[in-house]
Amino acid sequence: MISGTVLVLLVLAVVVLLGLYLRRVLQSRRVYWIRRRIPFIAWPHLLFGNVRGLWSDEHTSTVGQKLYNDLKGRRLAAGGFNLLALPAILVVDPDLAEEVLVKNAGRFPSRGLHVDTEVDPLSGTLFALSGKRWQDKRDLLAPMYGDGTIRQMFGTIASVADELRLEIRKSLGSKEEDVQEWTSRYVSDVMGTNVFGIRSRTIQEPNTEFRINGMLATEFSWKTLFRHWIGFTMPKFAKRIGLRITHATVEKFYAGLCRATTLHRESYGIQKNDLLQLFVRFYVDRQLTLEDLTIECYSFVKYGTEQCTSLMTFCLYELSRNVVIQKRLREEISHSLEDTDGQLTYGVIKSMSYLDQVISETLRKYPPVDFIYRRSNVSRDNIPKDTLFIIPVYAFHHDPDHFPDPEKFDPDRFATSGSANARHPYCYLPFGAGPRRCLGADFSLLVVKIGLVTLLRSFRFVWPGDAREKVKFKPNALVLSPVEGSVRLRVESI
Repeated sequence: MISGTVLVLLVLAVVVLLGLYLRRVLQSRRVYWIRRRIPFIAWPHLLFGNVRGLWSDEHTSTVGQKLYNDLKGRRLAAGGFNLLALPAILVVDPDLAEEVLVKNAGRFPSRGLHVDTEVDPLSGTLFALSGKRWQDKRDLLAPMYGDGTIRQMFGTIASVADELRLEIRKSLGSKEEDVQEWTSRYVSDVMGTNVFGIRSRTIQEPNTEFRINGMLATEFSWKTLFRHWIGFTMPKFAKRIGLRITHATVEKFYAGLCRATTLHRESYGIQKNDLLQLFVRFYVDRQLTLEDLTIECYSFVKYGTEQCTSLMTFCLYELSRNVVIQKRLREEISHSLEDTDGQLTYGVIKSMSYLDQVISETLRKYPPVDFIYRRSNVSRDNIPKDTLFIIPVYAFHHDPDHFPDPEKFDPDRFATSGSANARHPYCYLPFGAGPRRCLGADFSLLVVKIGLVTLLRSFRFVWPGDAREKVKFKPNALVLSPVEGSVRLRVESI
């Protein structure tokens, strides 16, 4: 029988050995790029690599920009760095970005995200899948996102936007409005109405079960980050322990919601002009299971809600600080509505070229997804297979060689007769590029455009603070977002 003292000594020995092993692994990661004779950014910290302060003090966008500037200042097309303890390659040259995303996309087929649909069904989104499973699902779903489909949803989105207008009007004059909160409610309501086929009423009642679960699905916490990191760096171990990324509460809620609405429509033959109806059609034709349908609906919440909220919030923020631009956009809206007697239609939205420019410039200055990542499936030039390649979208968009005076908000950068045609086509990547470009981009843009036009034709947005004050980014956020409550604008009725 082992005595207590011996047991304690054994435990201590195991802890010491594990500590020494971990230190050895971390030390090897520090010299990872030196051994492979790959240019690298700087001597990495043992634990934090080259991104110390990430998520606690700085957002990934500004951290990535510093790393990018380091490599570009040395005239390198790319270079190695350590993302915490994970060695990765940072892409600096747009030509290399094109190679990764388009020309040799087959060599970079996945994002490296953890997917285990047996224990975590909602992990199997199109965004996370790779290989044949991704290709088959993309081939099935891609036709859904054409112009004809998007056009059908115009009316329901516009009705939600009008509810937002009416709700904001009720509170005019009482205080400065938290624009981020309003846009978040609007986007959440659109998702409920168009993706899940329910009246979620999150504009009027922000604490509905639907919105709470949506926020839980997209929350950023150190616990969530750790789970992603395990799945990202140790996929075999993650599979062995049955790692779950999705909250069980979230899975139960969306699975129940999709089952109820789908079976209700199937039983009563209900037809609506929304995304759910398209998914139901695939379900009835046995091209999607009920679980597949739930995953696709959930992916809009997971990867669309915060992105649309971010874009709309930053756009209103910039318009409030640039009075001339806001006036010019409102004039285009008024002029475009003359031919329809003030009726907002899909054709009117599509005809607004300056609106496109304003949104494109917002996406340039504040890309919701500030970096793109791909995992290689081949070894090349001393870079091992399975290495993560990161394209720093925010840094590309703020590079003065691509966009002169990058901190200036200038929609004319995207005028058809301007400098847009002279830029490298892969220095502007708000929705990615190549076969894995975001399929839902047009839907997201329509949601934002309808919301902006509806608000700007009724209200004037005024920045109440110091003109020299800049918006601060929330450090612990996966999507580029302002610090909560920091975009408060004075809203005036027109």
